[in-house]
Amino acid sequence: IEFQLNASIINKRDFSWAASFNTSFNRVRVTSLGTFLDFYLRNSGWGFSNTPSDYIVREGDLLGSMWGFETEGMYSINDFTYNAGTGTYTLNGGVPDNSSFTSAVPAPGRLKFKDQNKDGQITEDDKKVIGVAQPKVFGGLNQQIRYKNFDLSIFVNFQLGAKVYNANKLEFTNGYQPNANMLSIMNDRWRTIDENGQVVTDPVQLAALNANAKLWIPSTASTSFLLHSWAIESGDFLRINNITLGYNLPSSLLKKMKLRQLRAYFTVNNVAVITGYSGYDPEVSTRRGTPETPGVDYSAYPRSRSFIFGLNLSL
Repeated sequence: IEFQLNASIINKRDFSWAASFNTSFNRVRVTSLGTFLDFYLRNSGWGFSNTPSDYIVREGDLLGSMWGFETEGMYSINDFTYNAGTGTYTLNGGVPDNSSFTSAVPAPGRLKFKDQNKDGQITEDDKKVIGVAQPKVFGGLNQQIRYKNFDLSIFVNFQLGAKVYNANKLEFTNGYQPNANMLSIMNDRWRTIDENGQVVTDPVQLAALNANAKLWIPSTASTSFLLHSWAIESGDFLRINNITLGYNLPSSLLKKMKLRQLRAYFTVNNVAVITGYSGYDPEVSTRRGTPETPGVDYSAYPRSRSFIFGLNLSL
């Protein structure tokens, strides 16, 4: 469904204002994959070659469905029984164990996934659609304003309902590459070493050390690139795409200069983006050029802002 509205809001001799608004509600859904298949998995192509598939193409689902685990924060101290003699933690019964995917023994402060089927283990059965790259609605508004010899055009476009697969958050918050830089958000990670360089295992001291911790311990395994919902963000945005201000030389001066028209203009492209997305730009898709795996943001360059000055001359 697509909708467009054109309006001449004001039309006076010295002042006019016209606007054109359009919006689209386009959804691509998989209806059939043939007789012998009702779904298949696809890998977006970032990370390692053995990284599990992170998109699903399934009958009844929207194209661009992201497939992974639901993030449940991190393991807390209360998820374990502490052995003071050995300084070790044992996972309590009923608390899901995700070590088969993270390659790390569960411990306080490590990444935790949601156990969807409540069987006490994190398996492939606990994966689900955690985001869809397709927007629910997108569109734009173009306005043309004229006052005497001045003209102004403003174009904005928007998108609502899409999700962005922010692979940068997975890449730059893990410790797989020794001495690699991380995002600043990891300053608030869970810690196991105090300010004196001592390893802390005591539950009371560990809780005090991590009273303000917001993120888990960085993983050092290649499974750090495993997709979970923490990396899926809202792709909603409103972009001020283009603003152009022009001035037409008065006809009295044009006659003296023996010109039909002389217009000077100044244009700014990509003026600003209003969004809650934590990356550079929510309007991004950097990996494989296939409709099966859209909406991945991985090391994408930010969109440039340009300033243009020009003259339109007619003899």
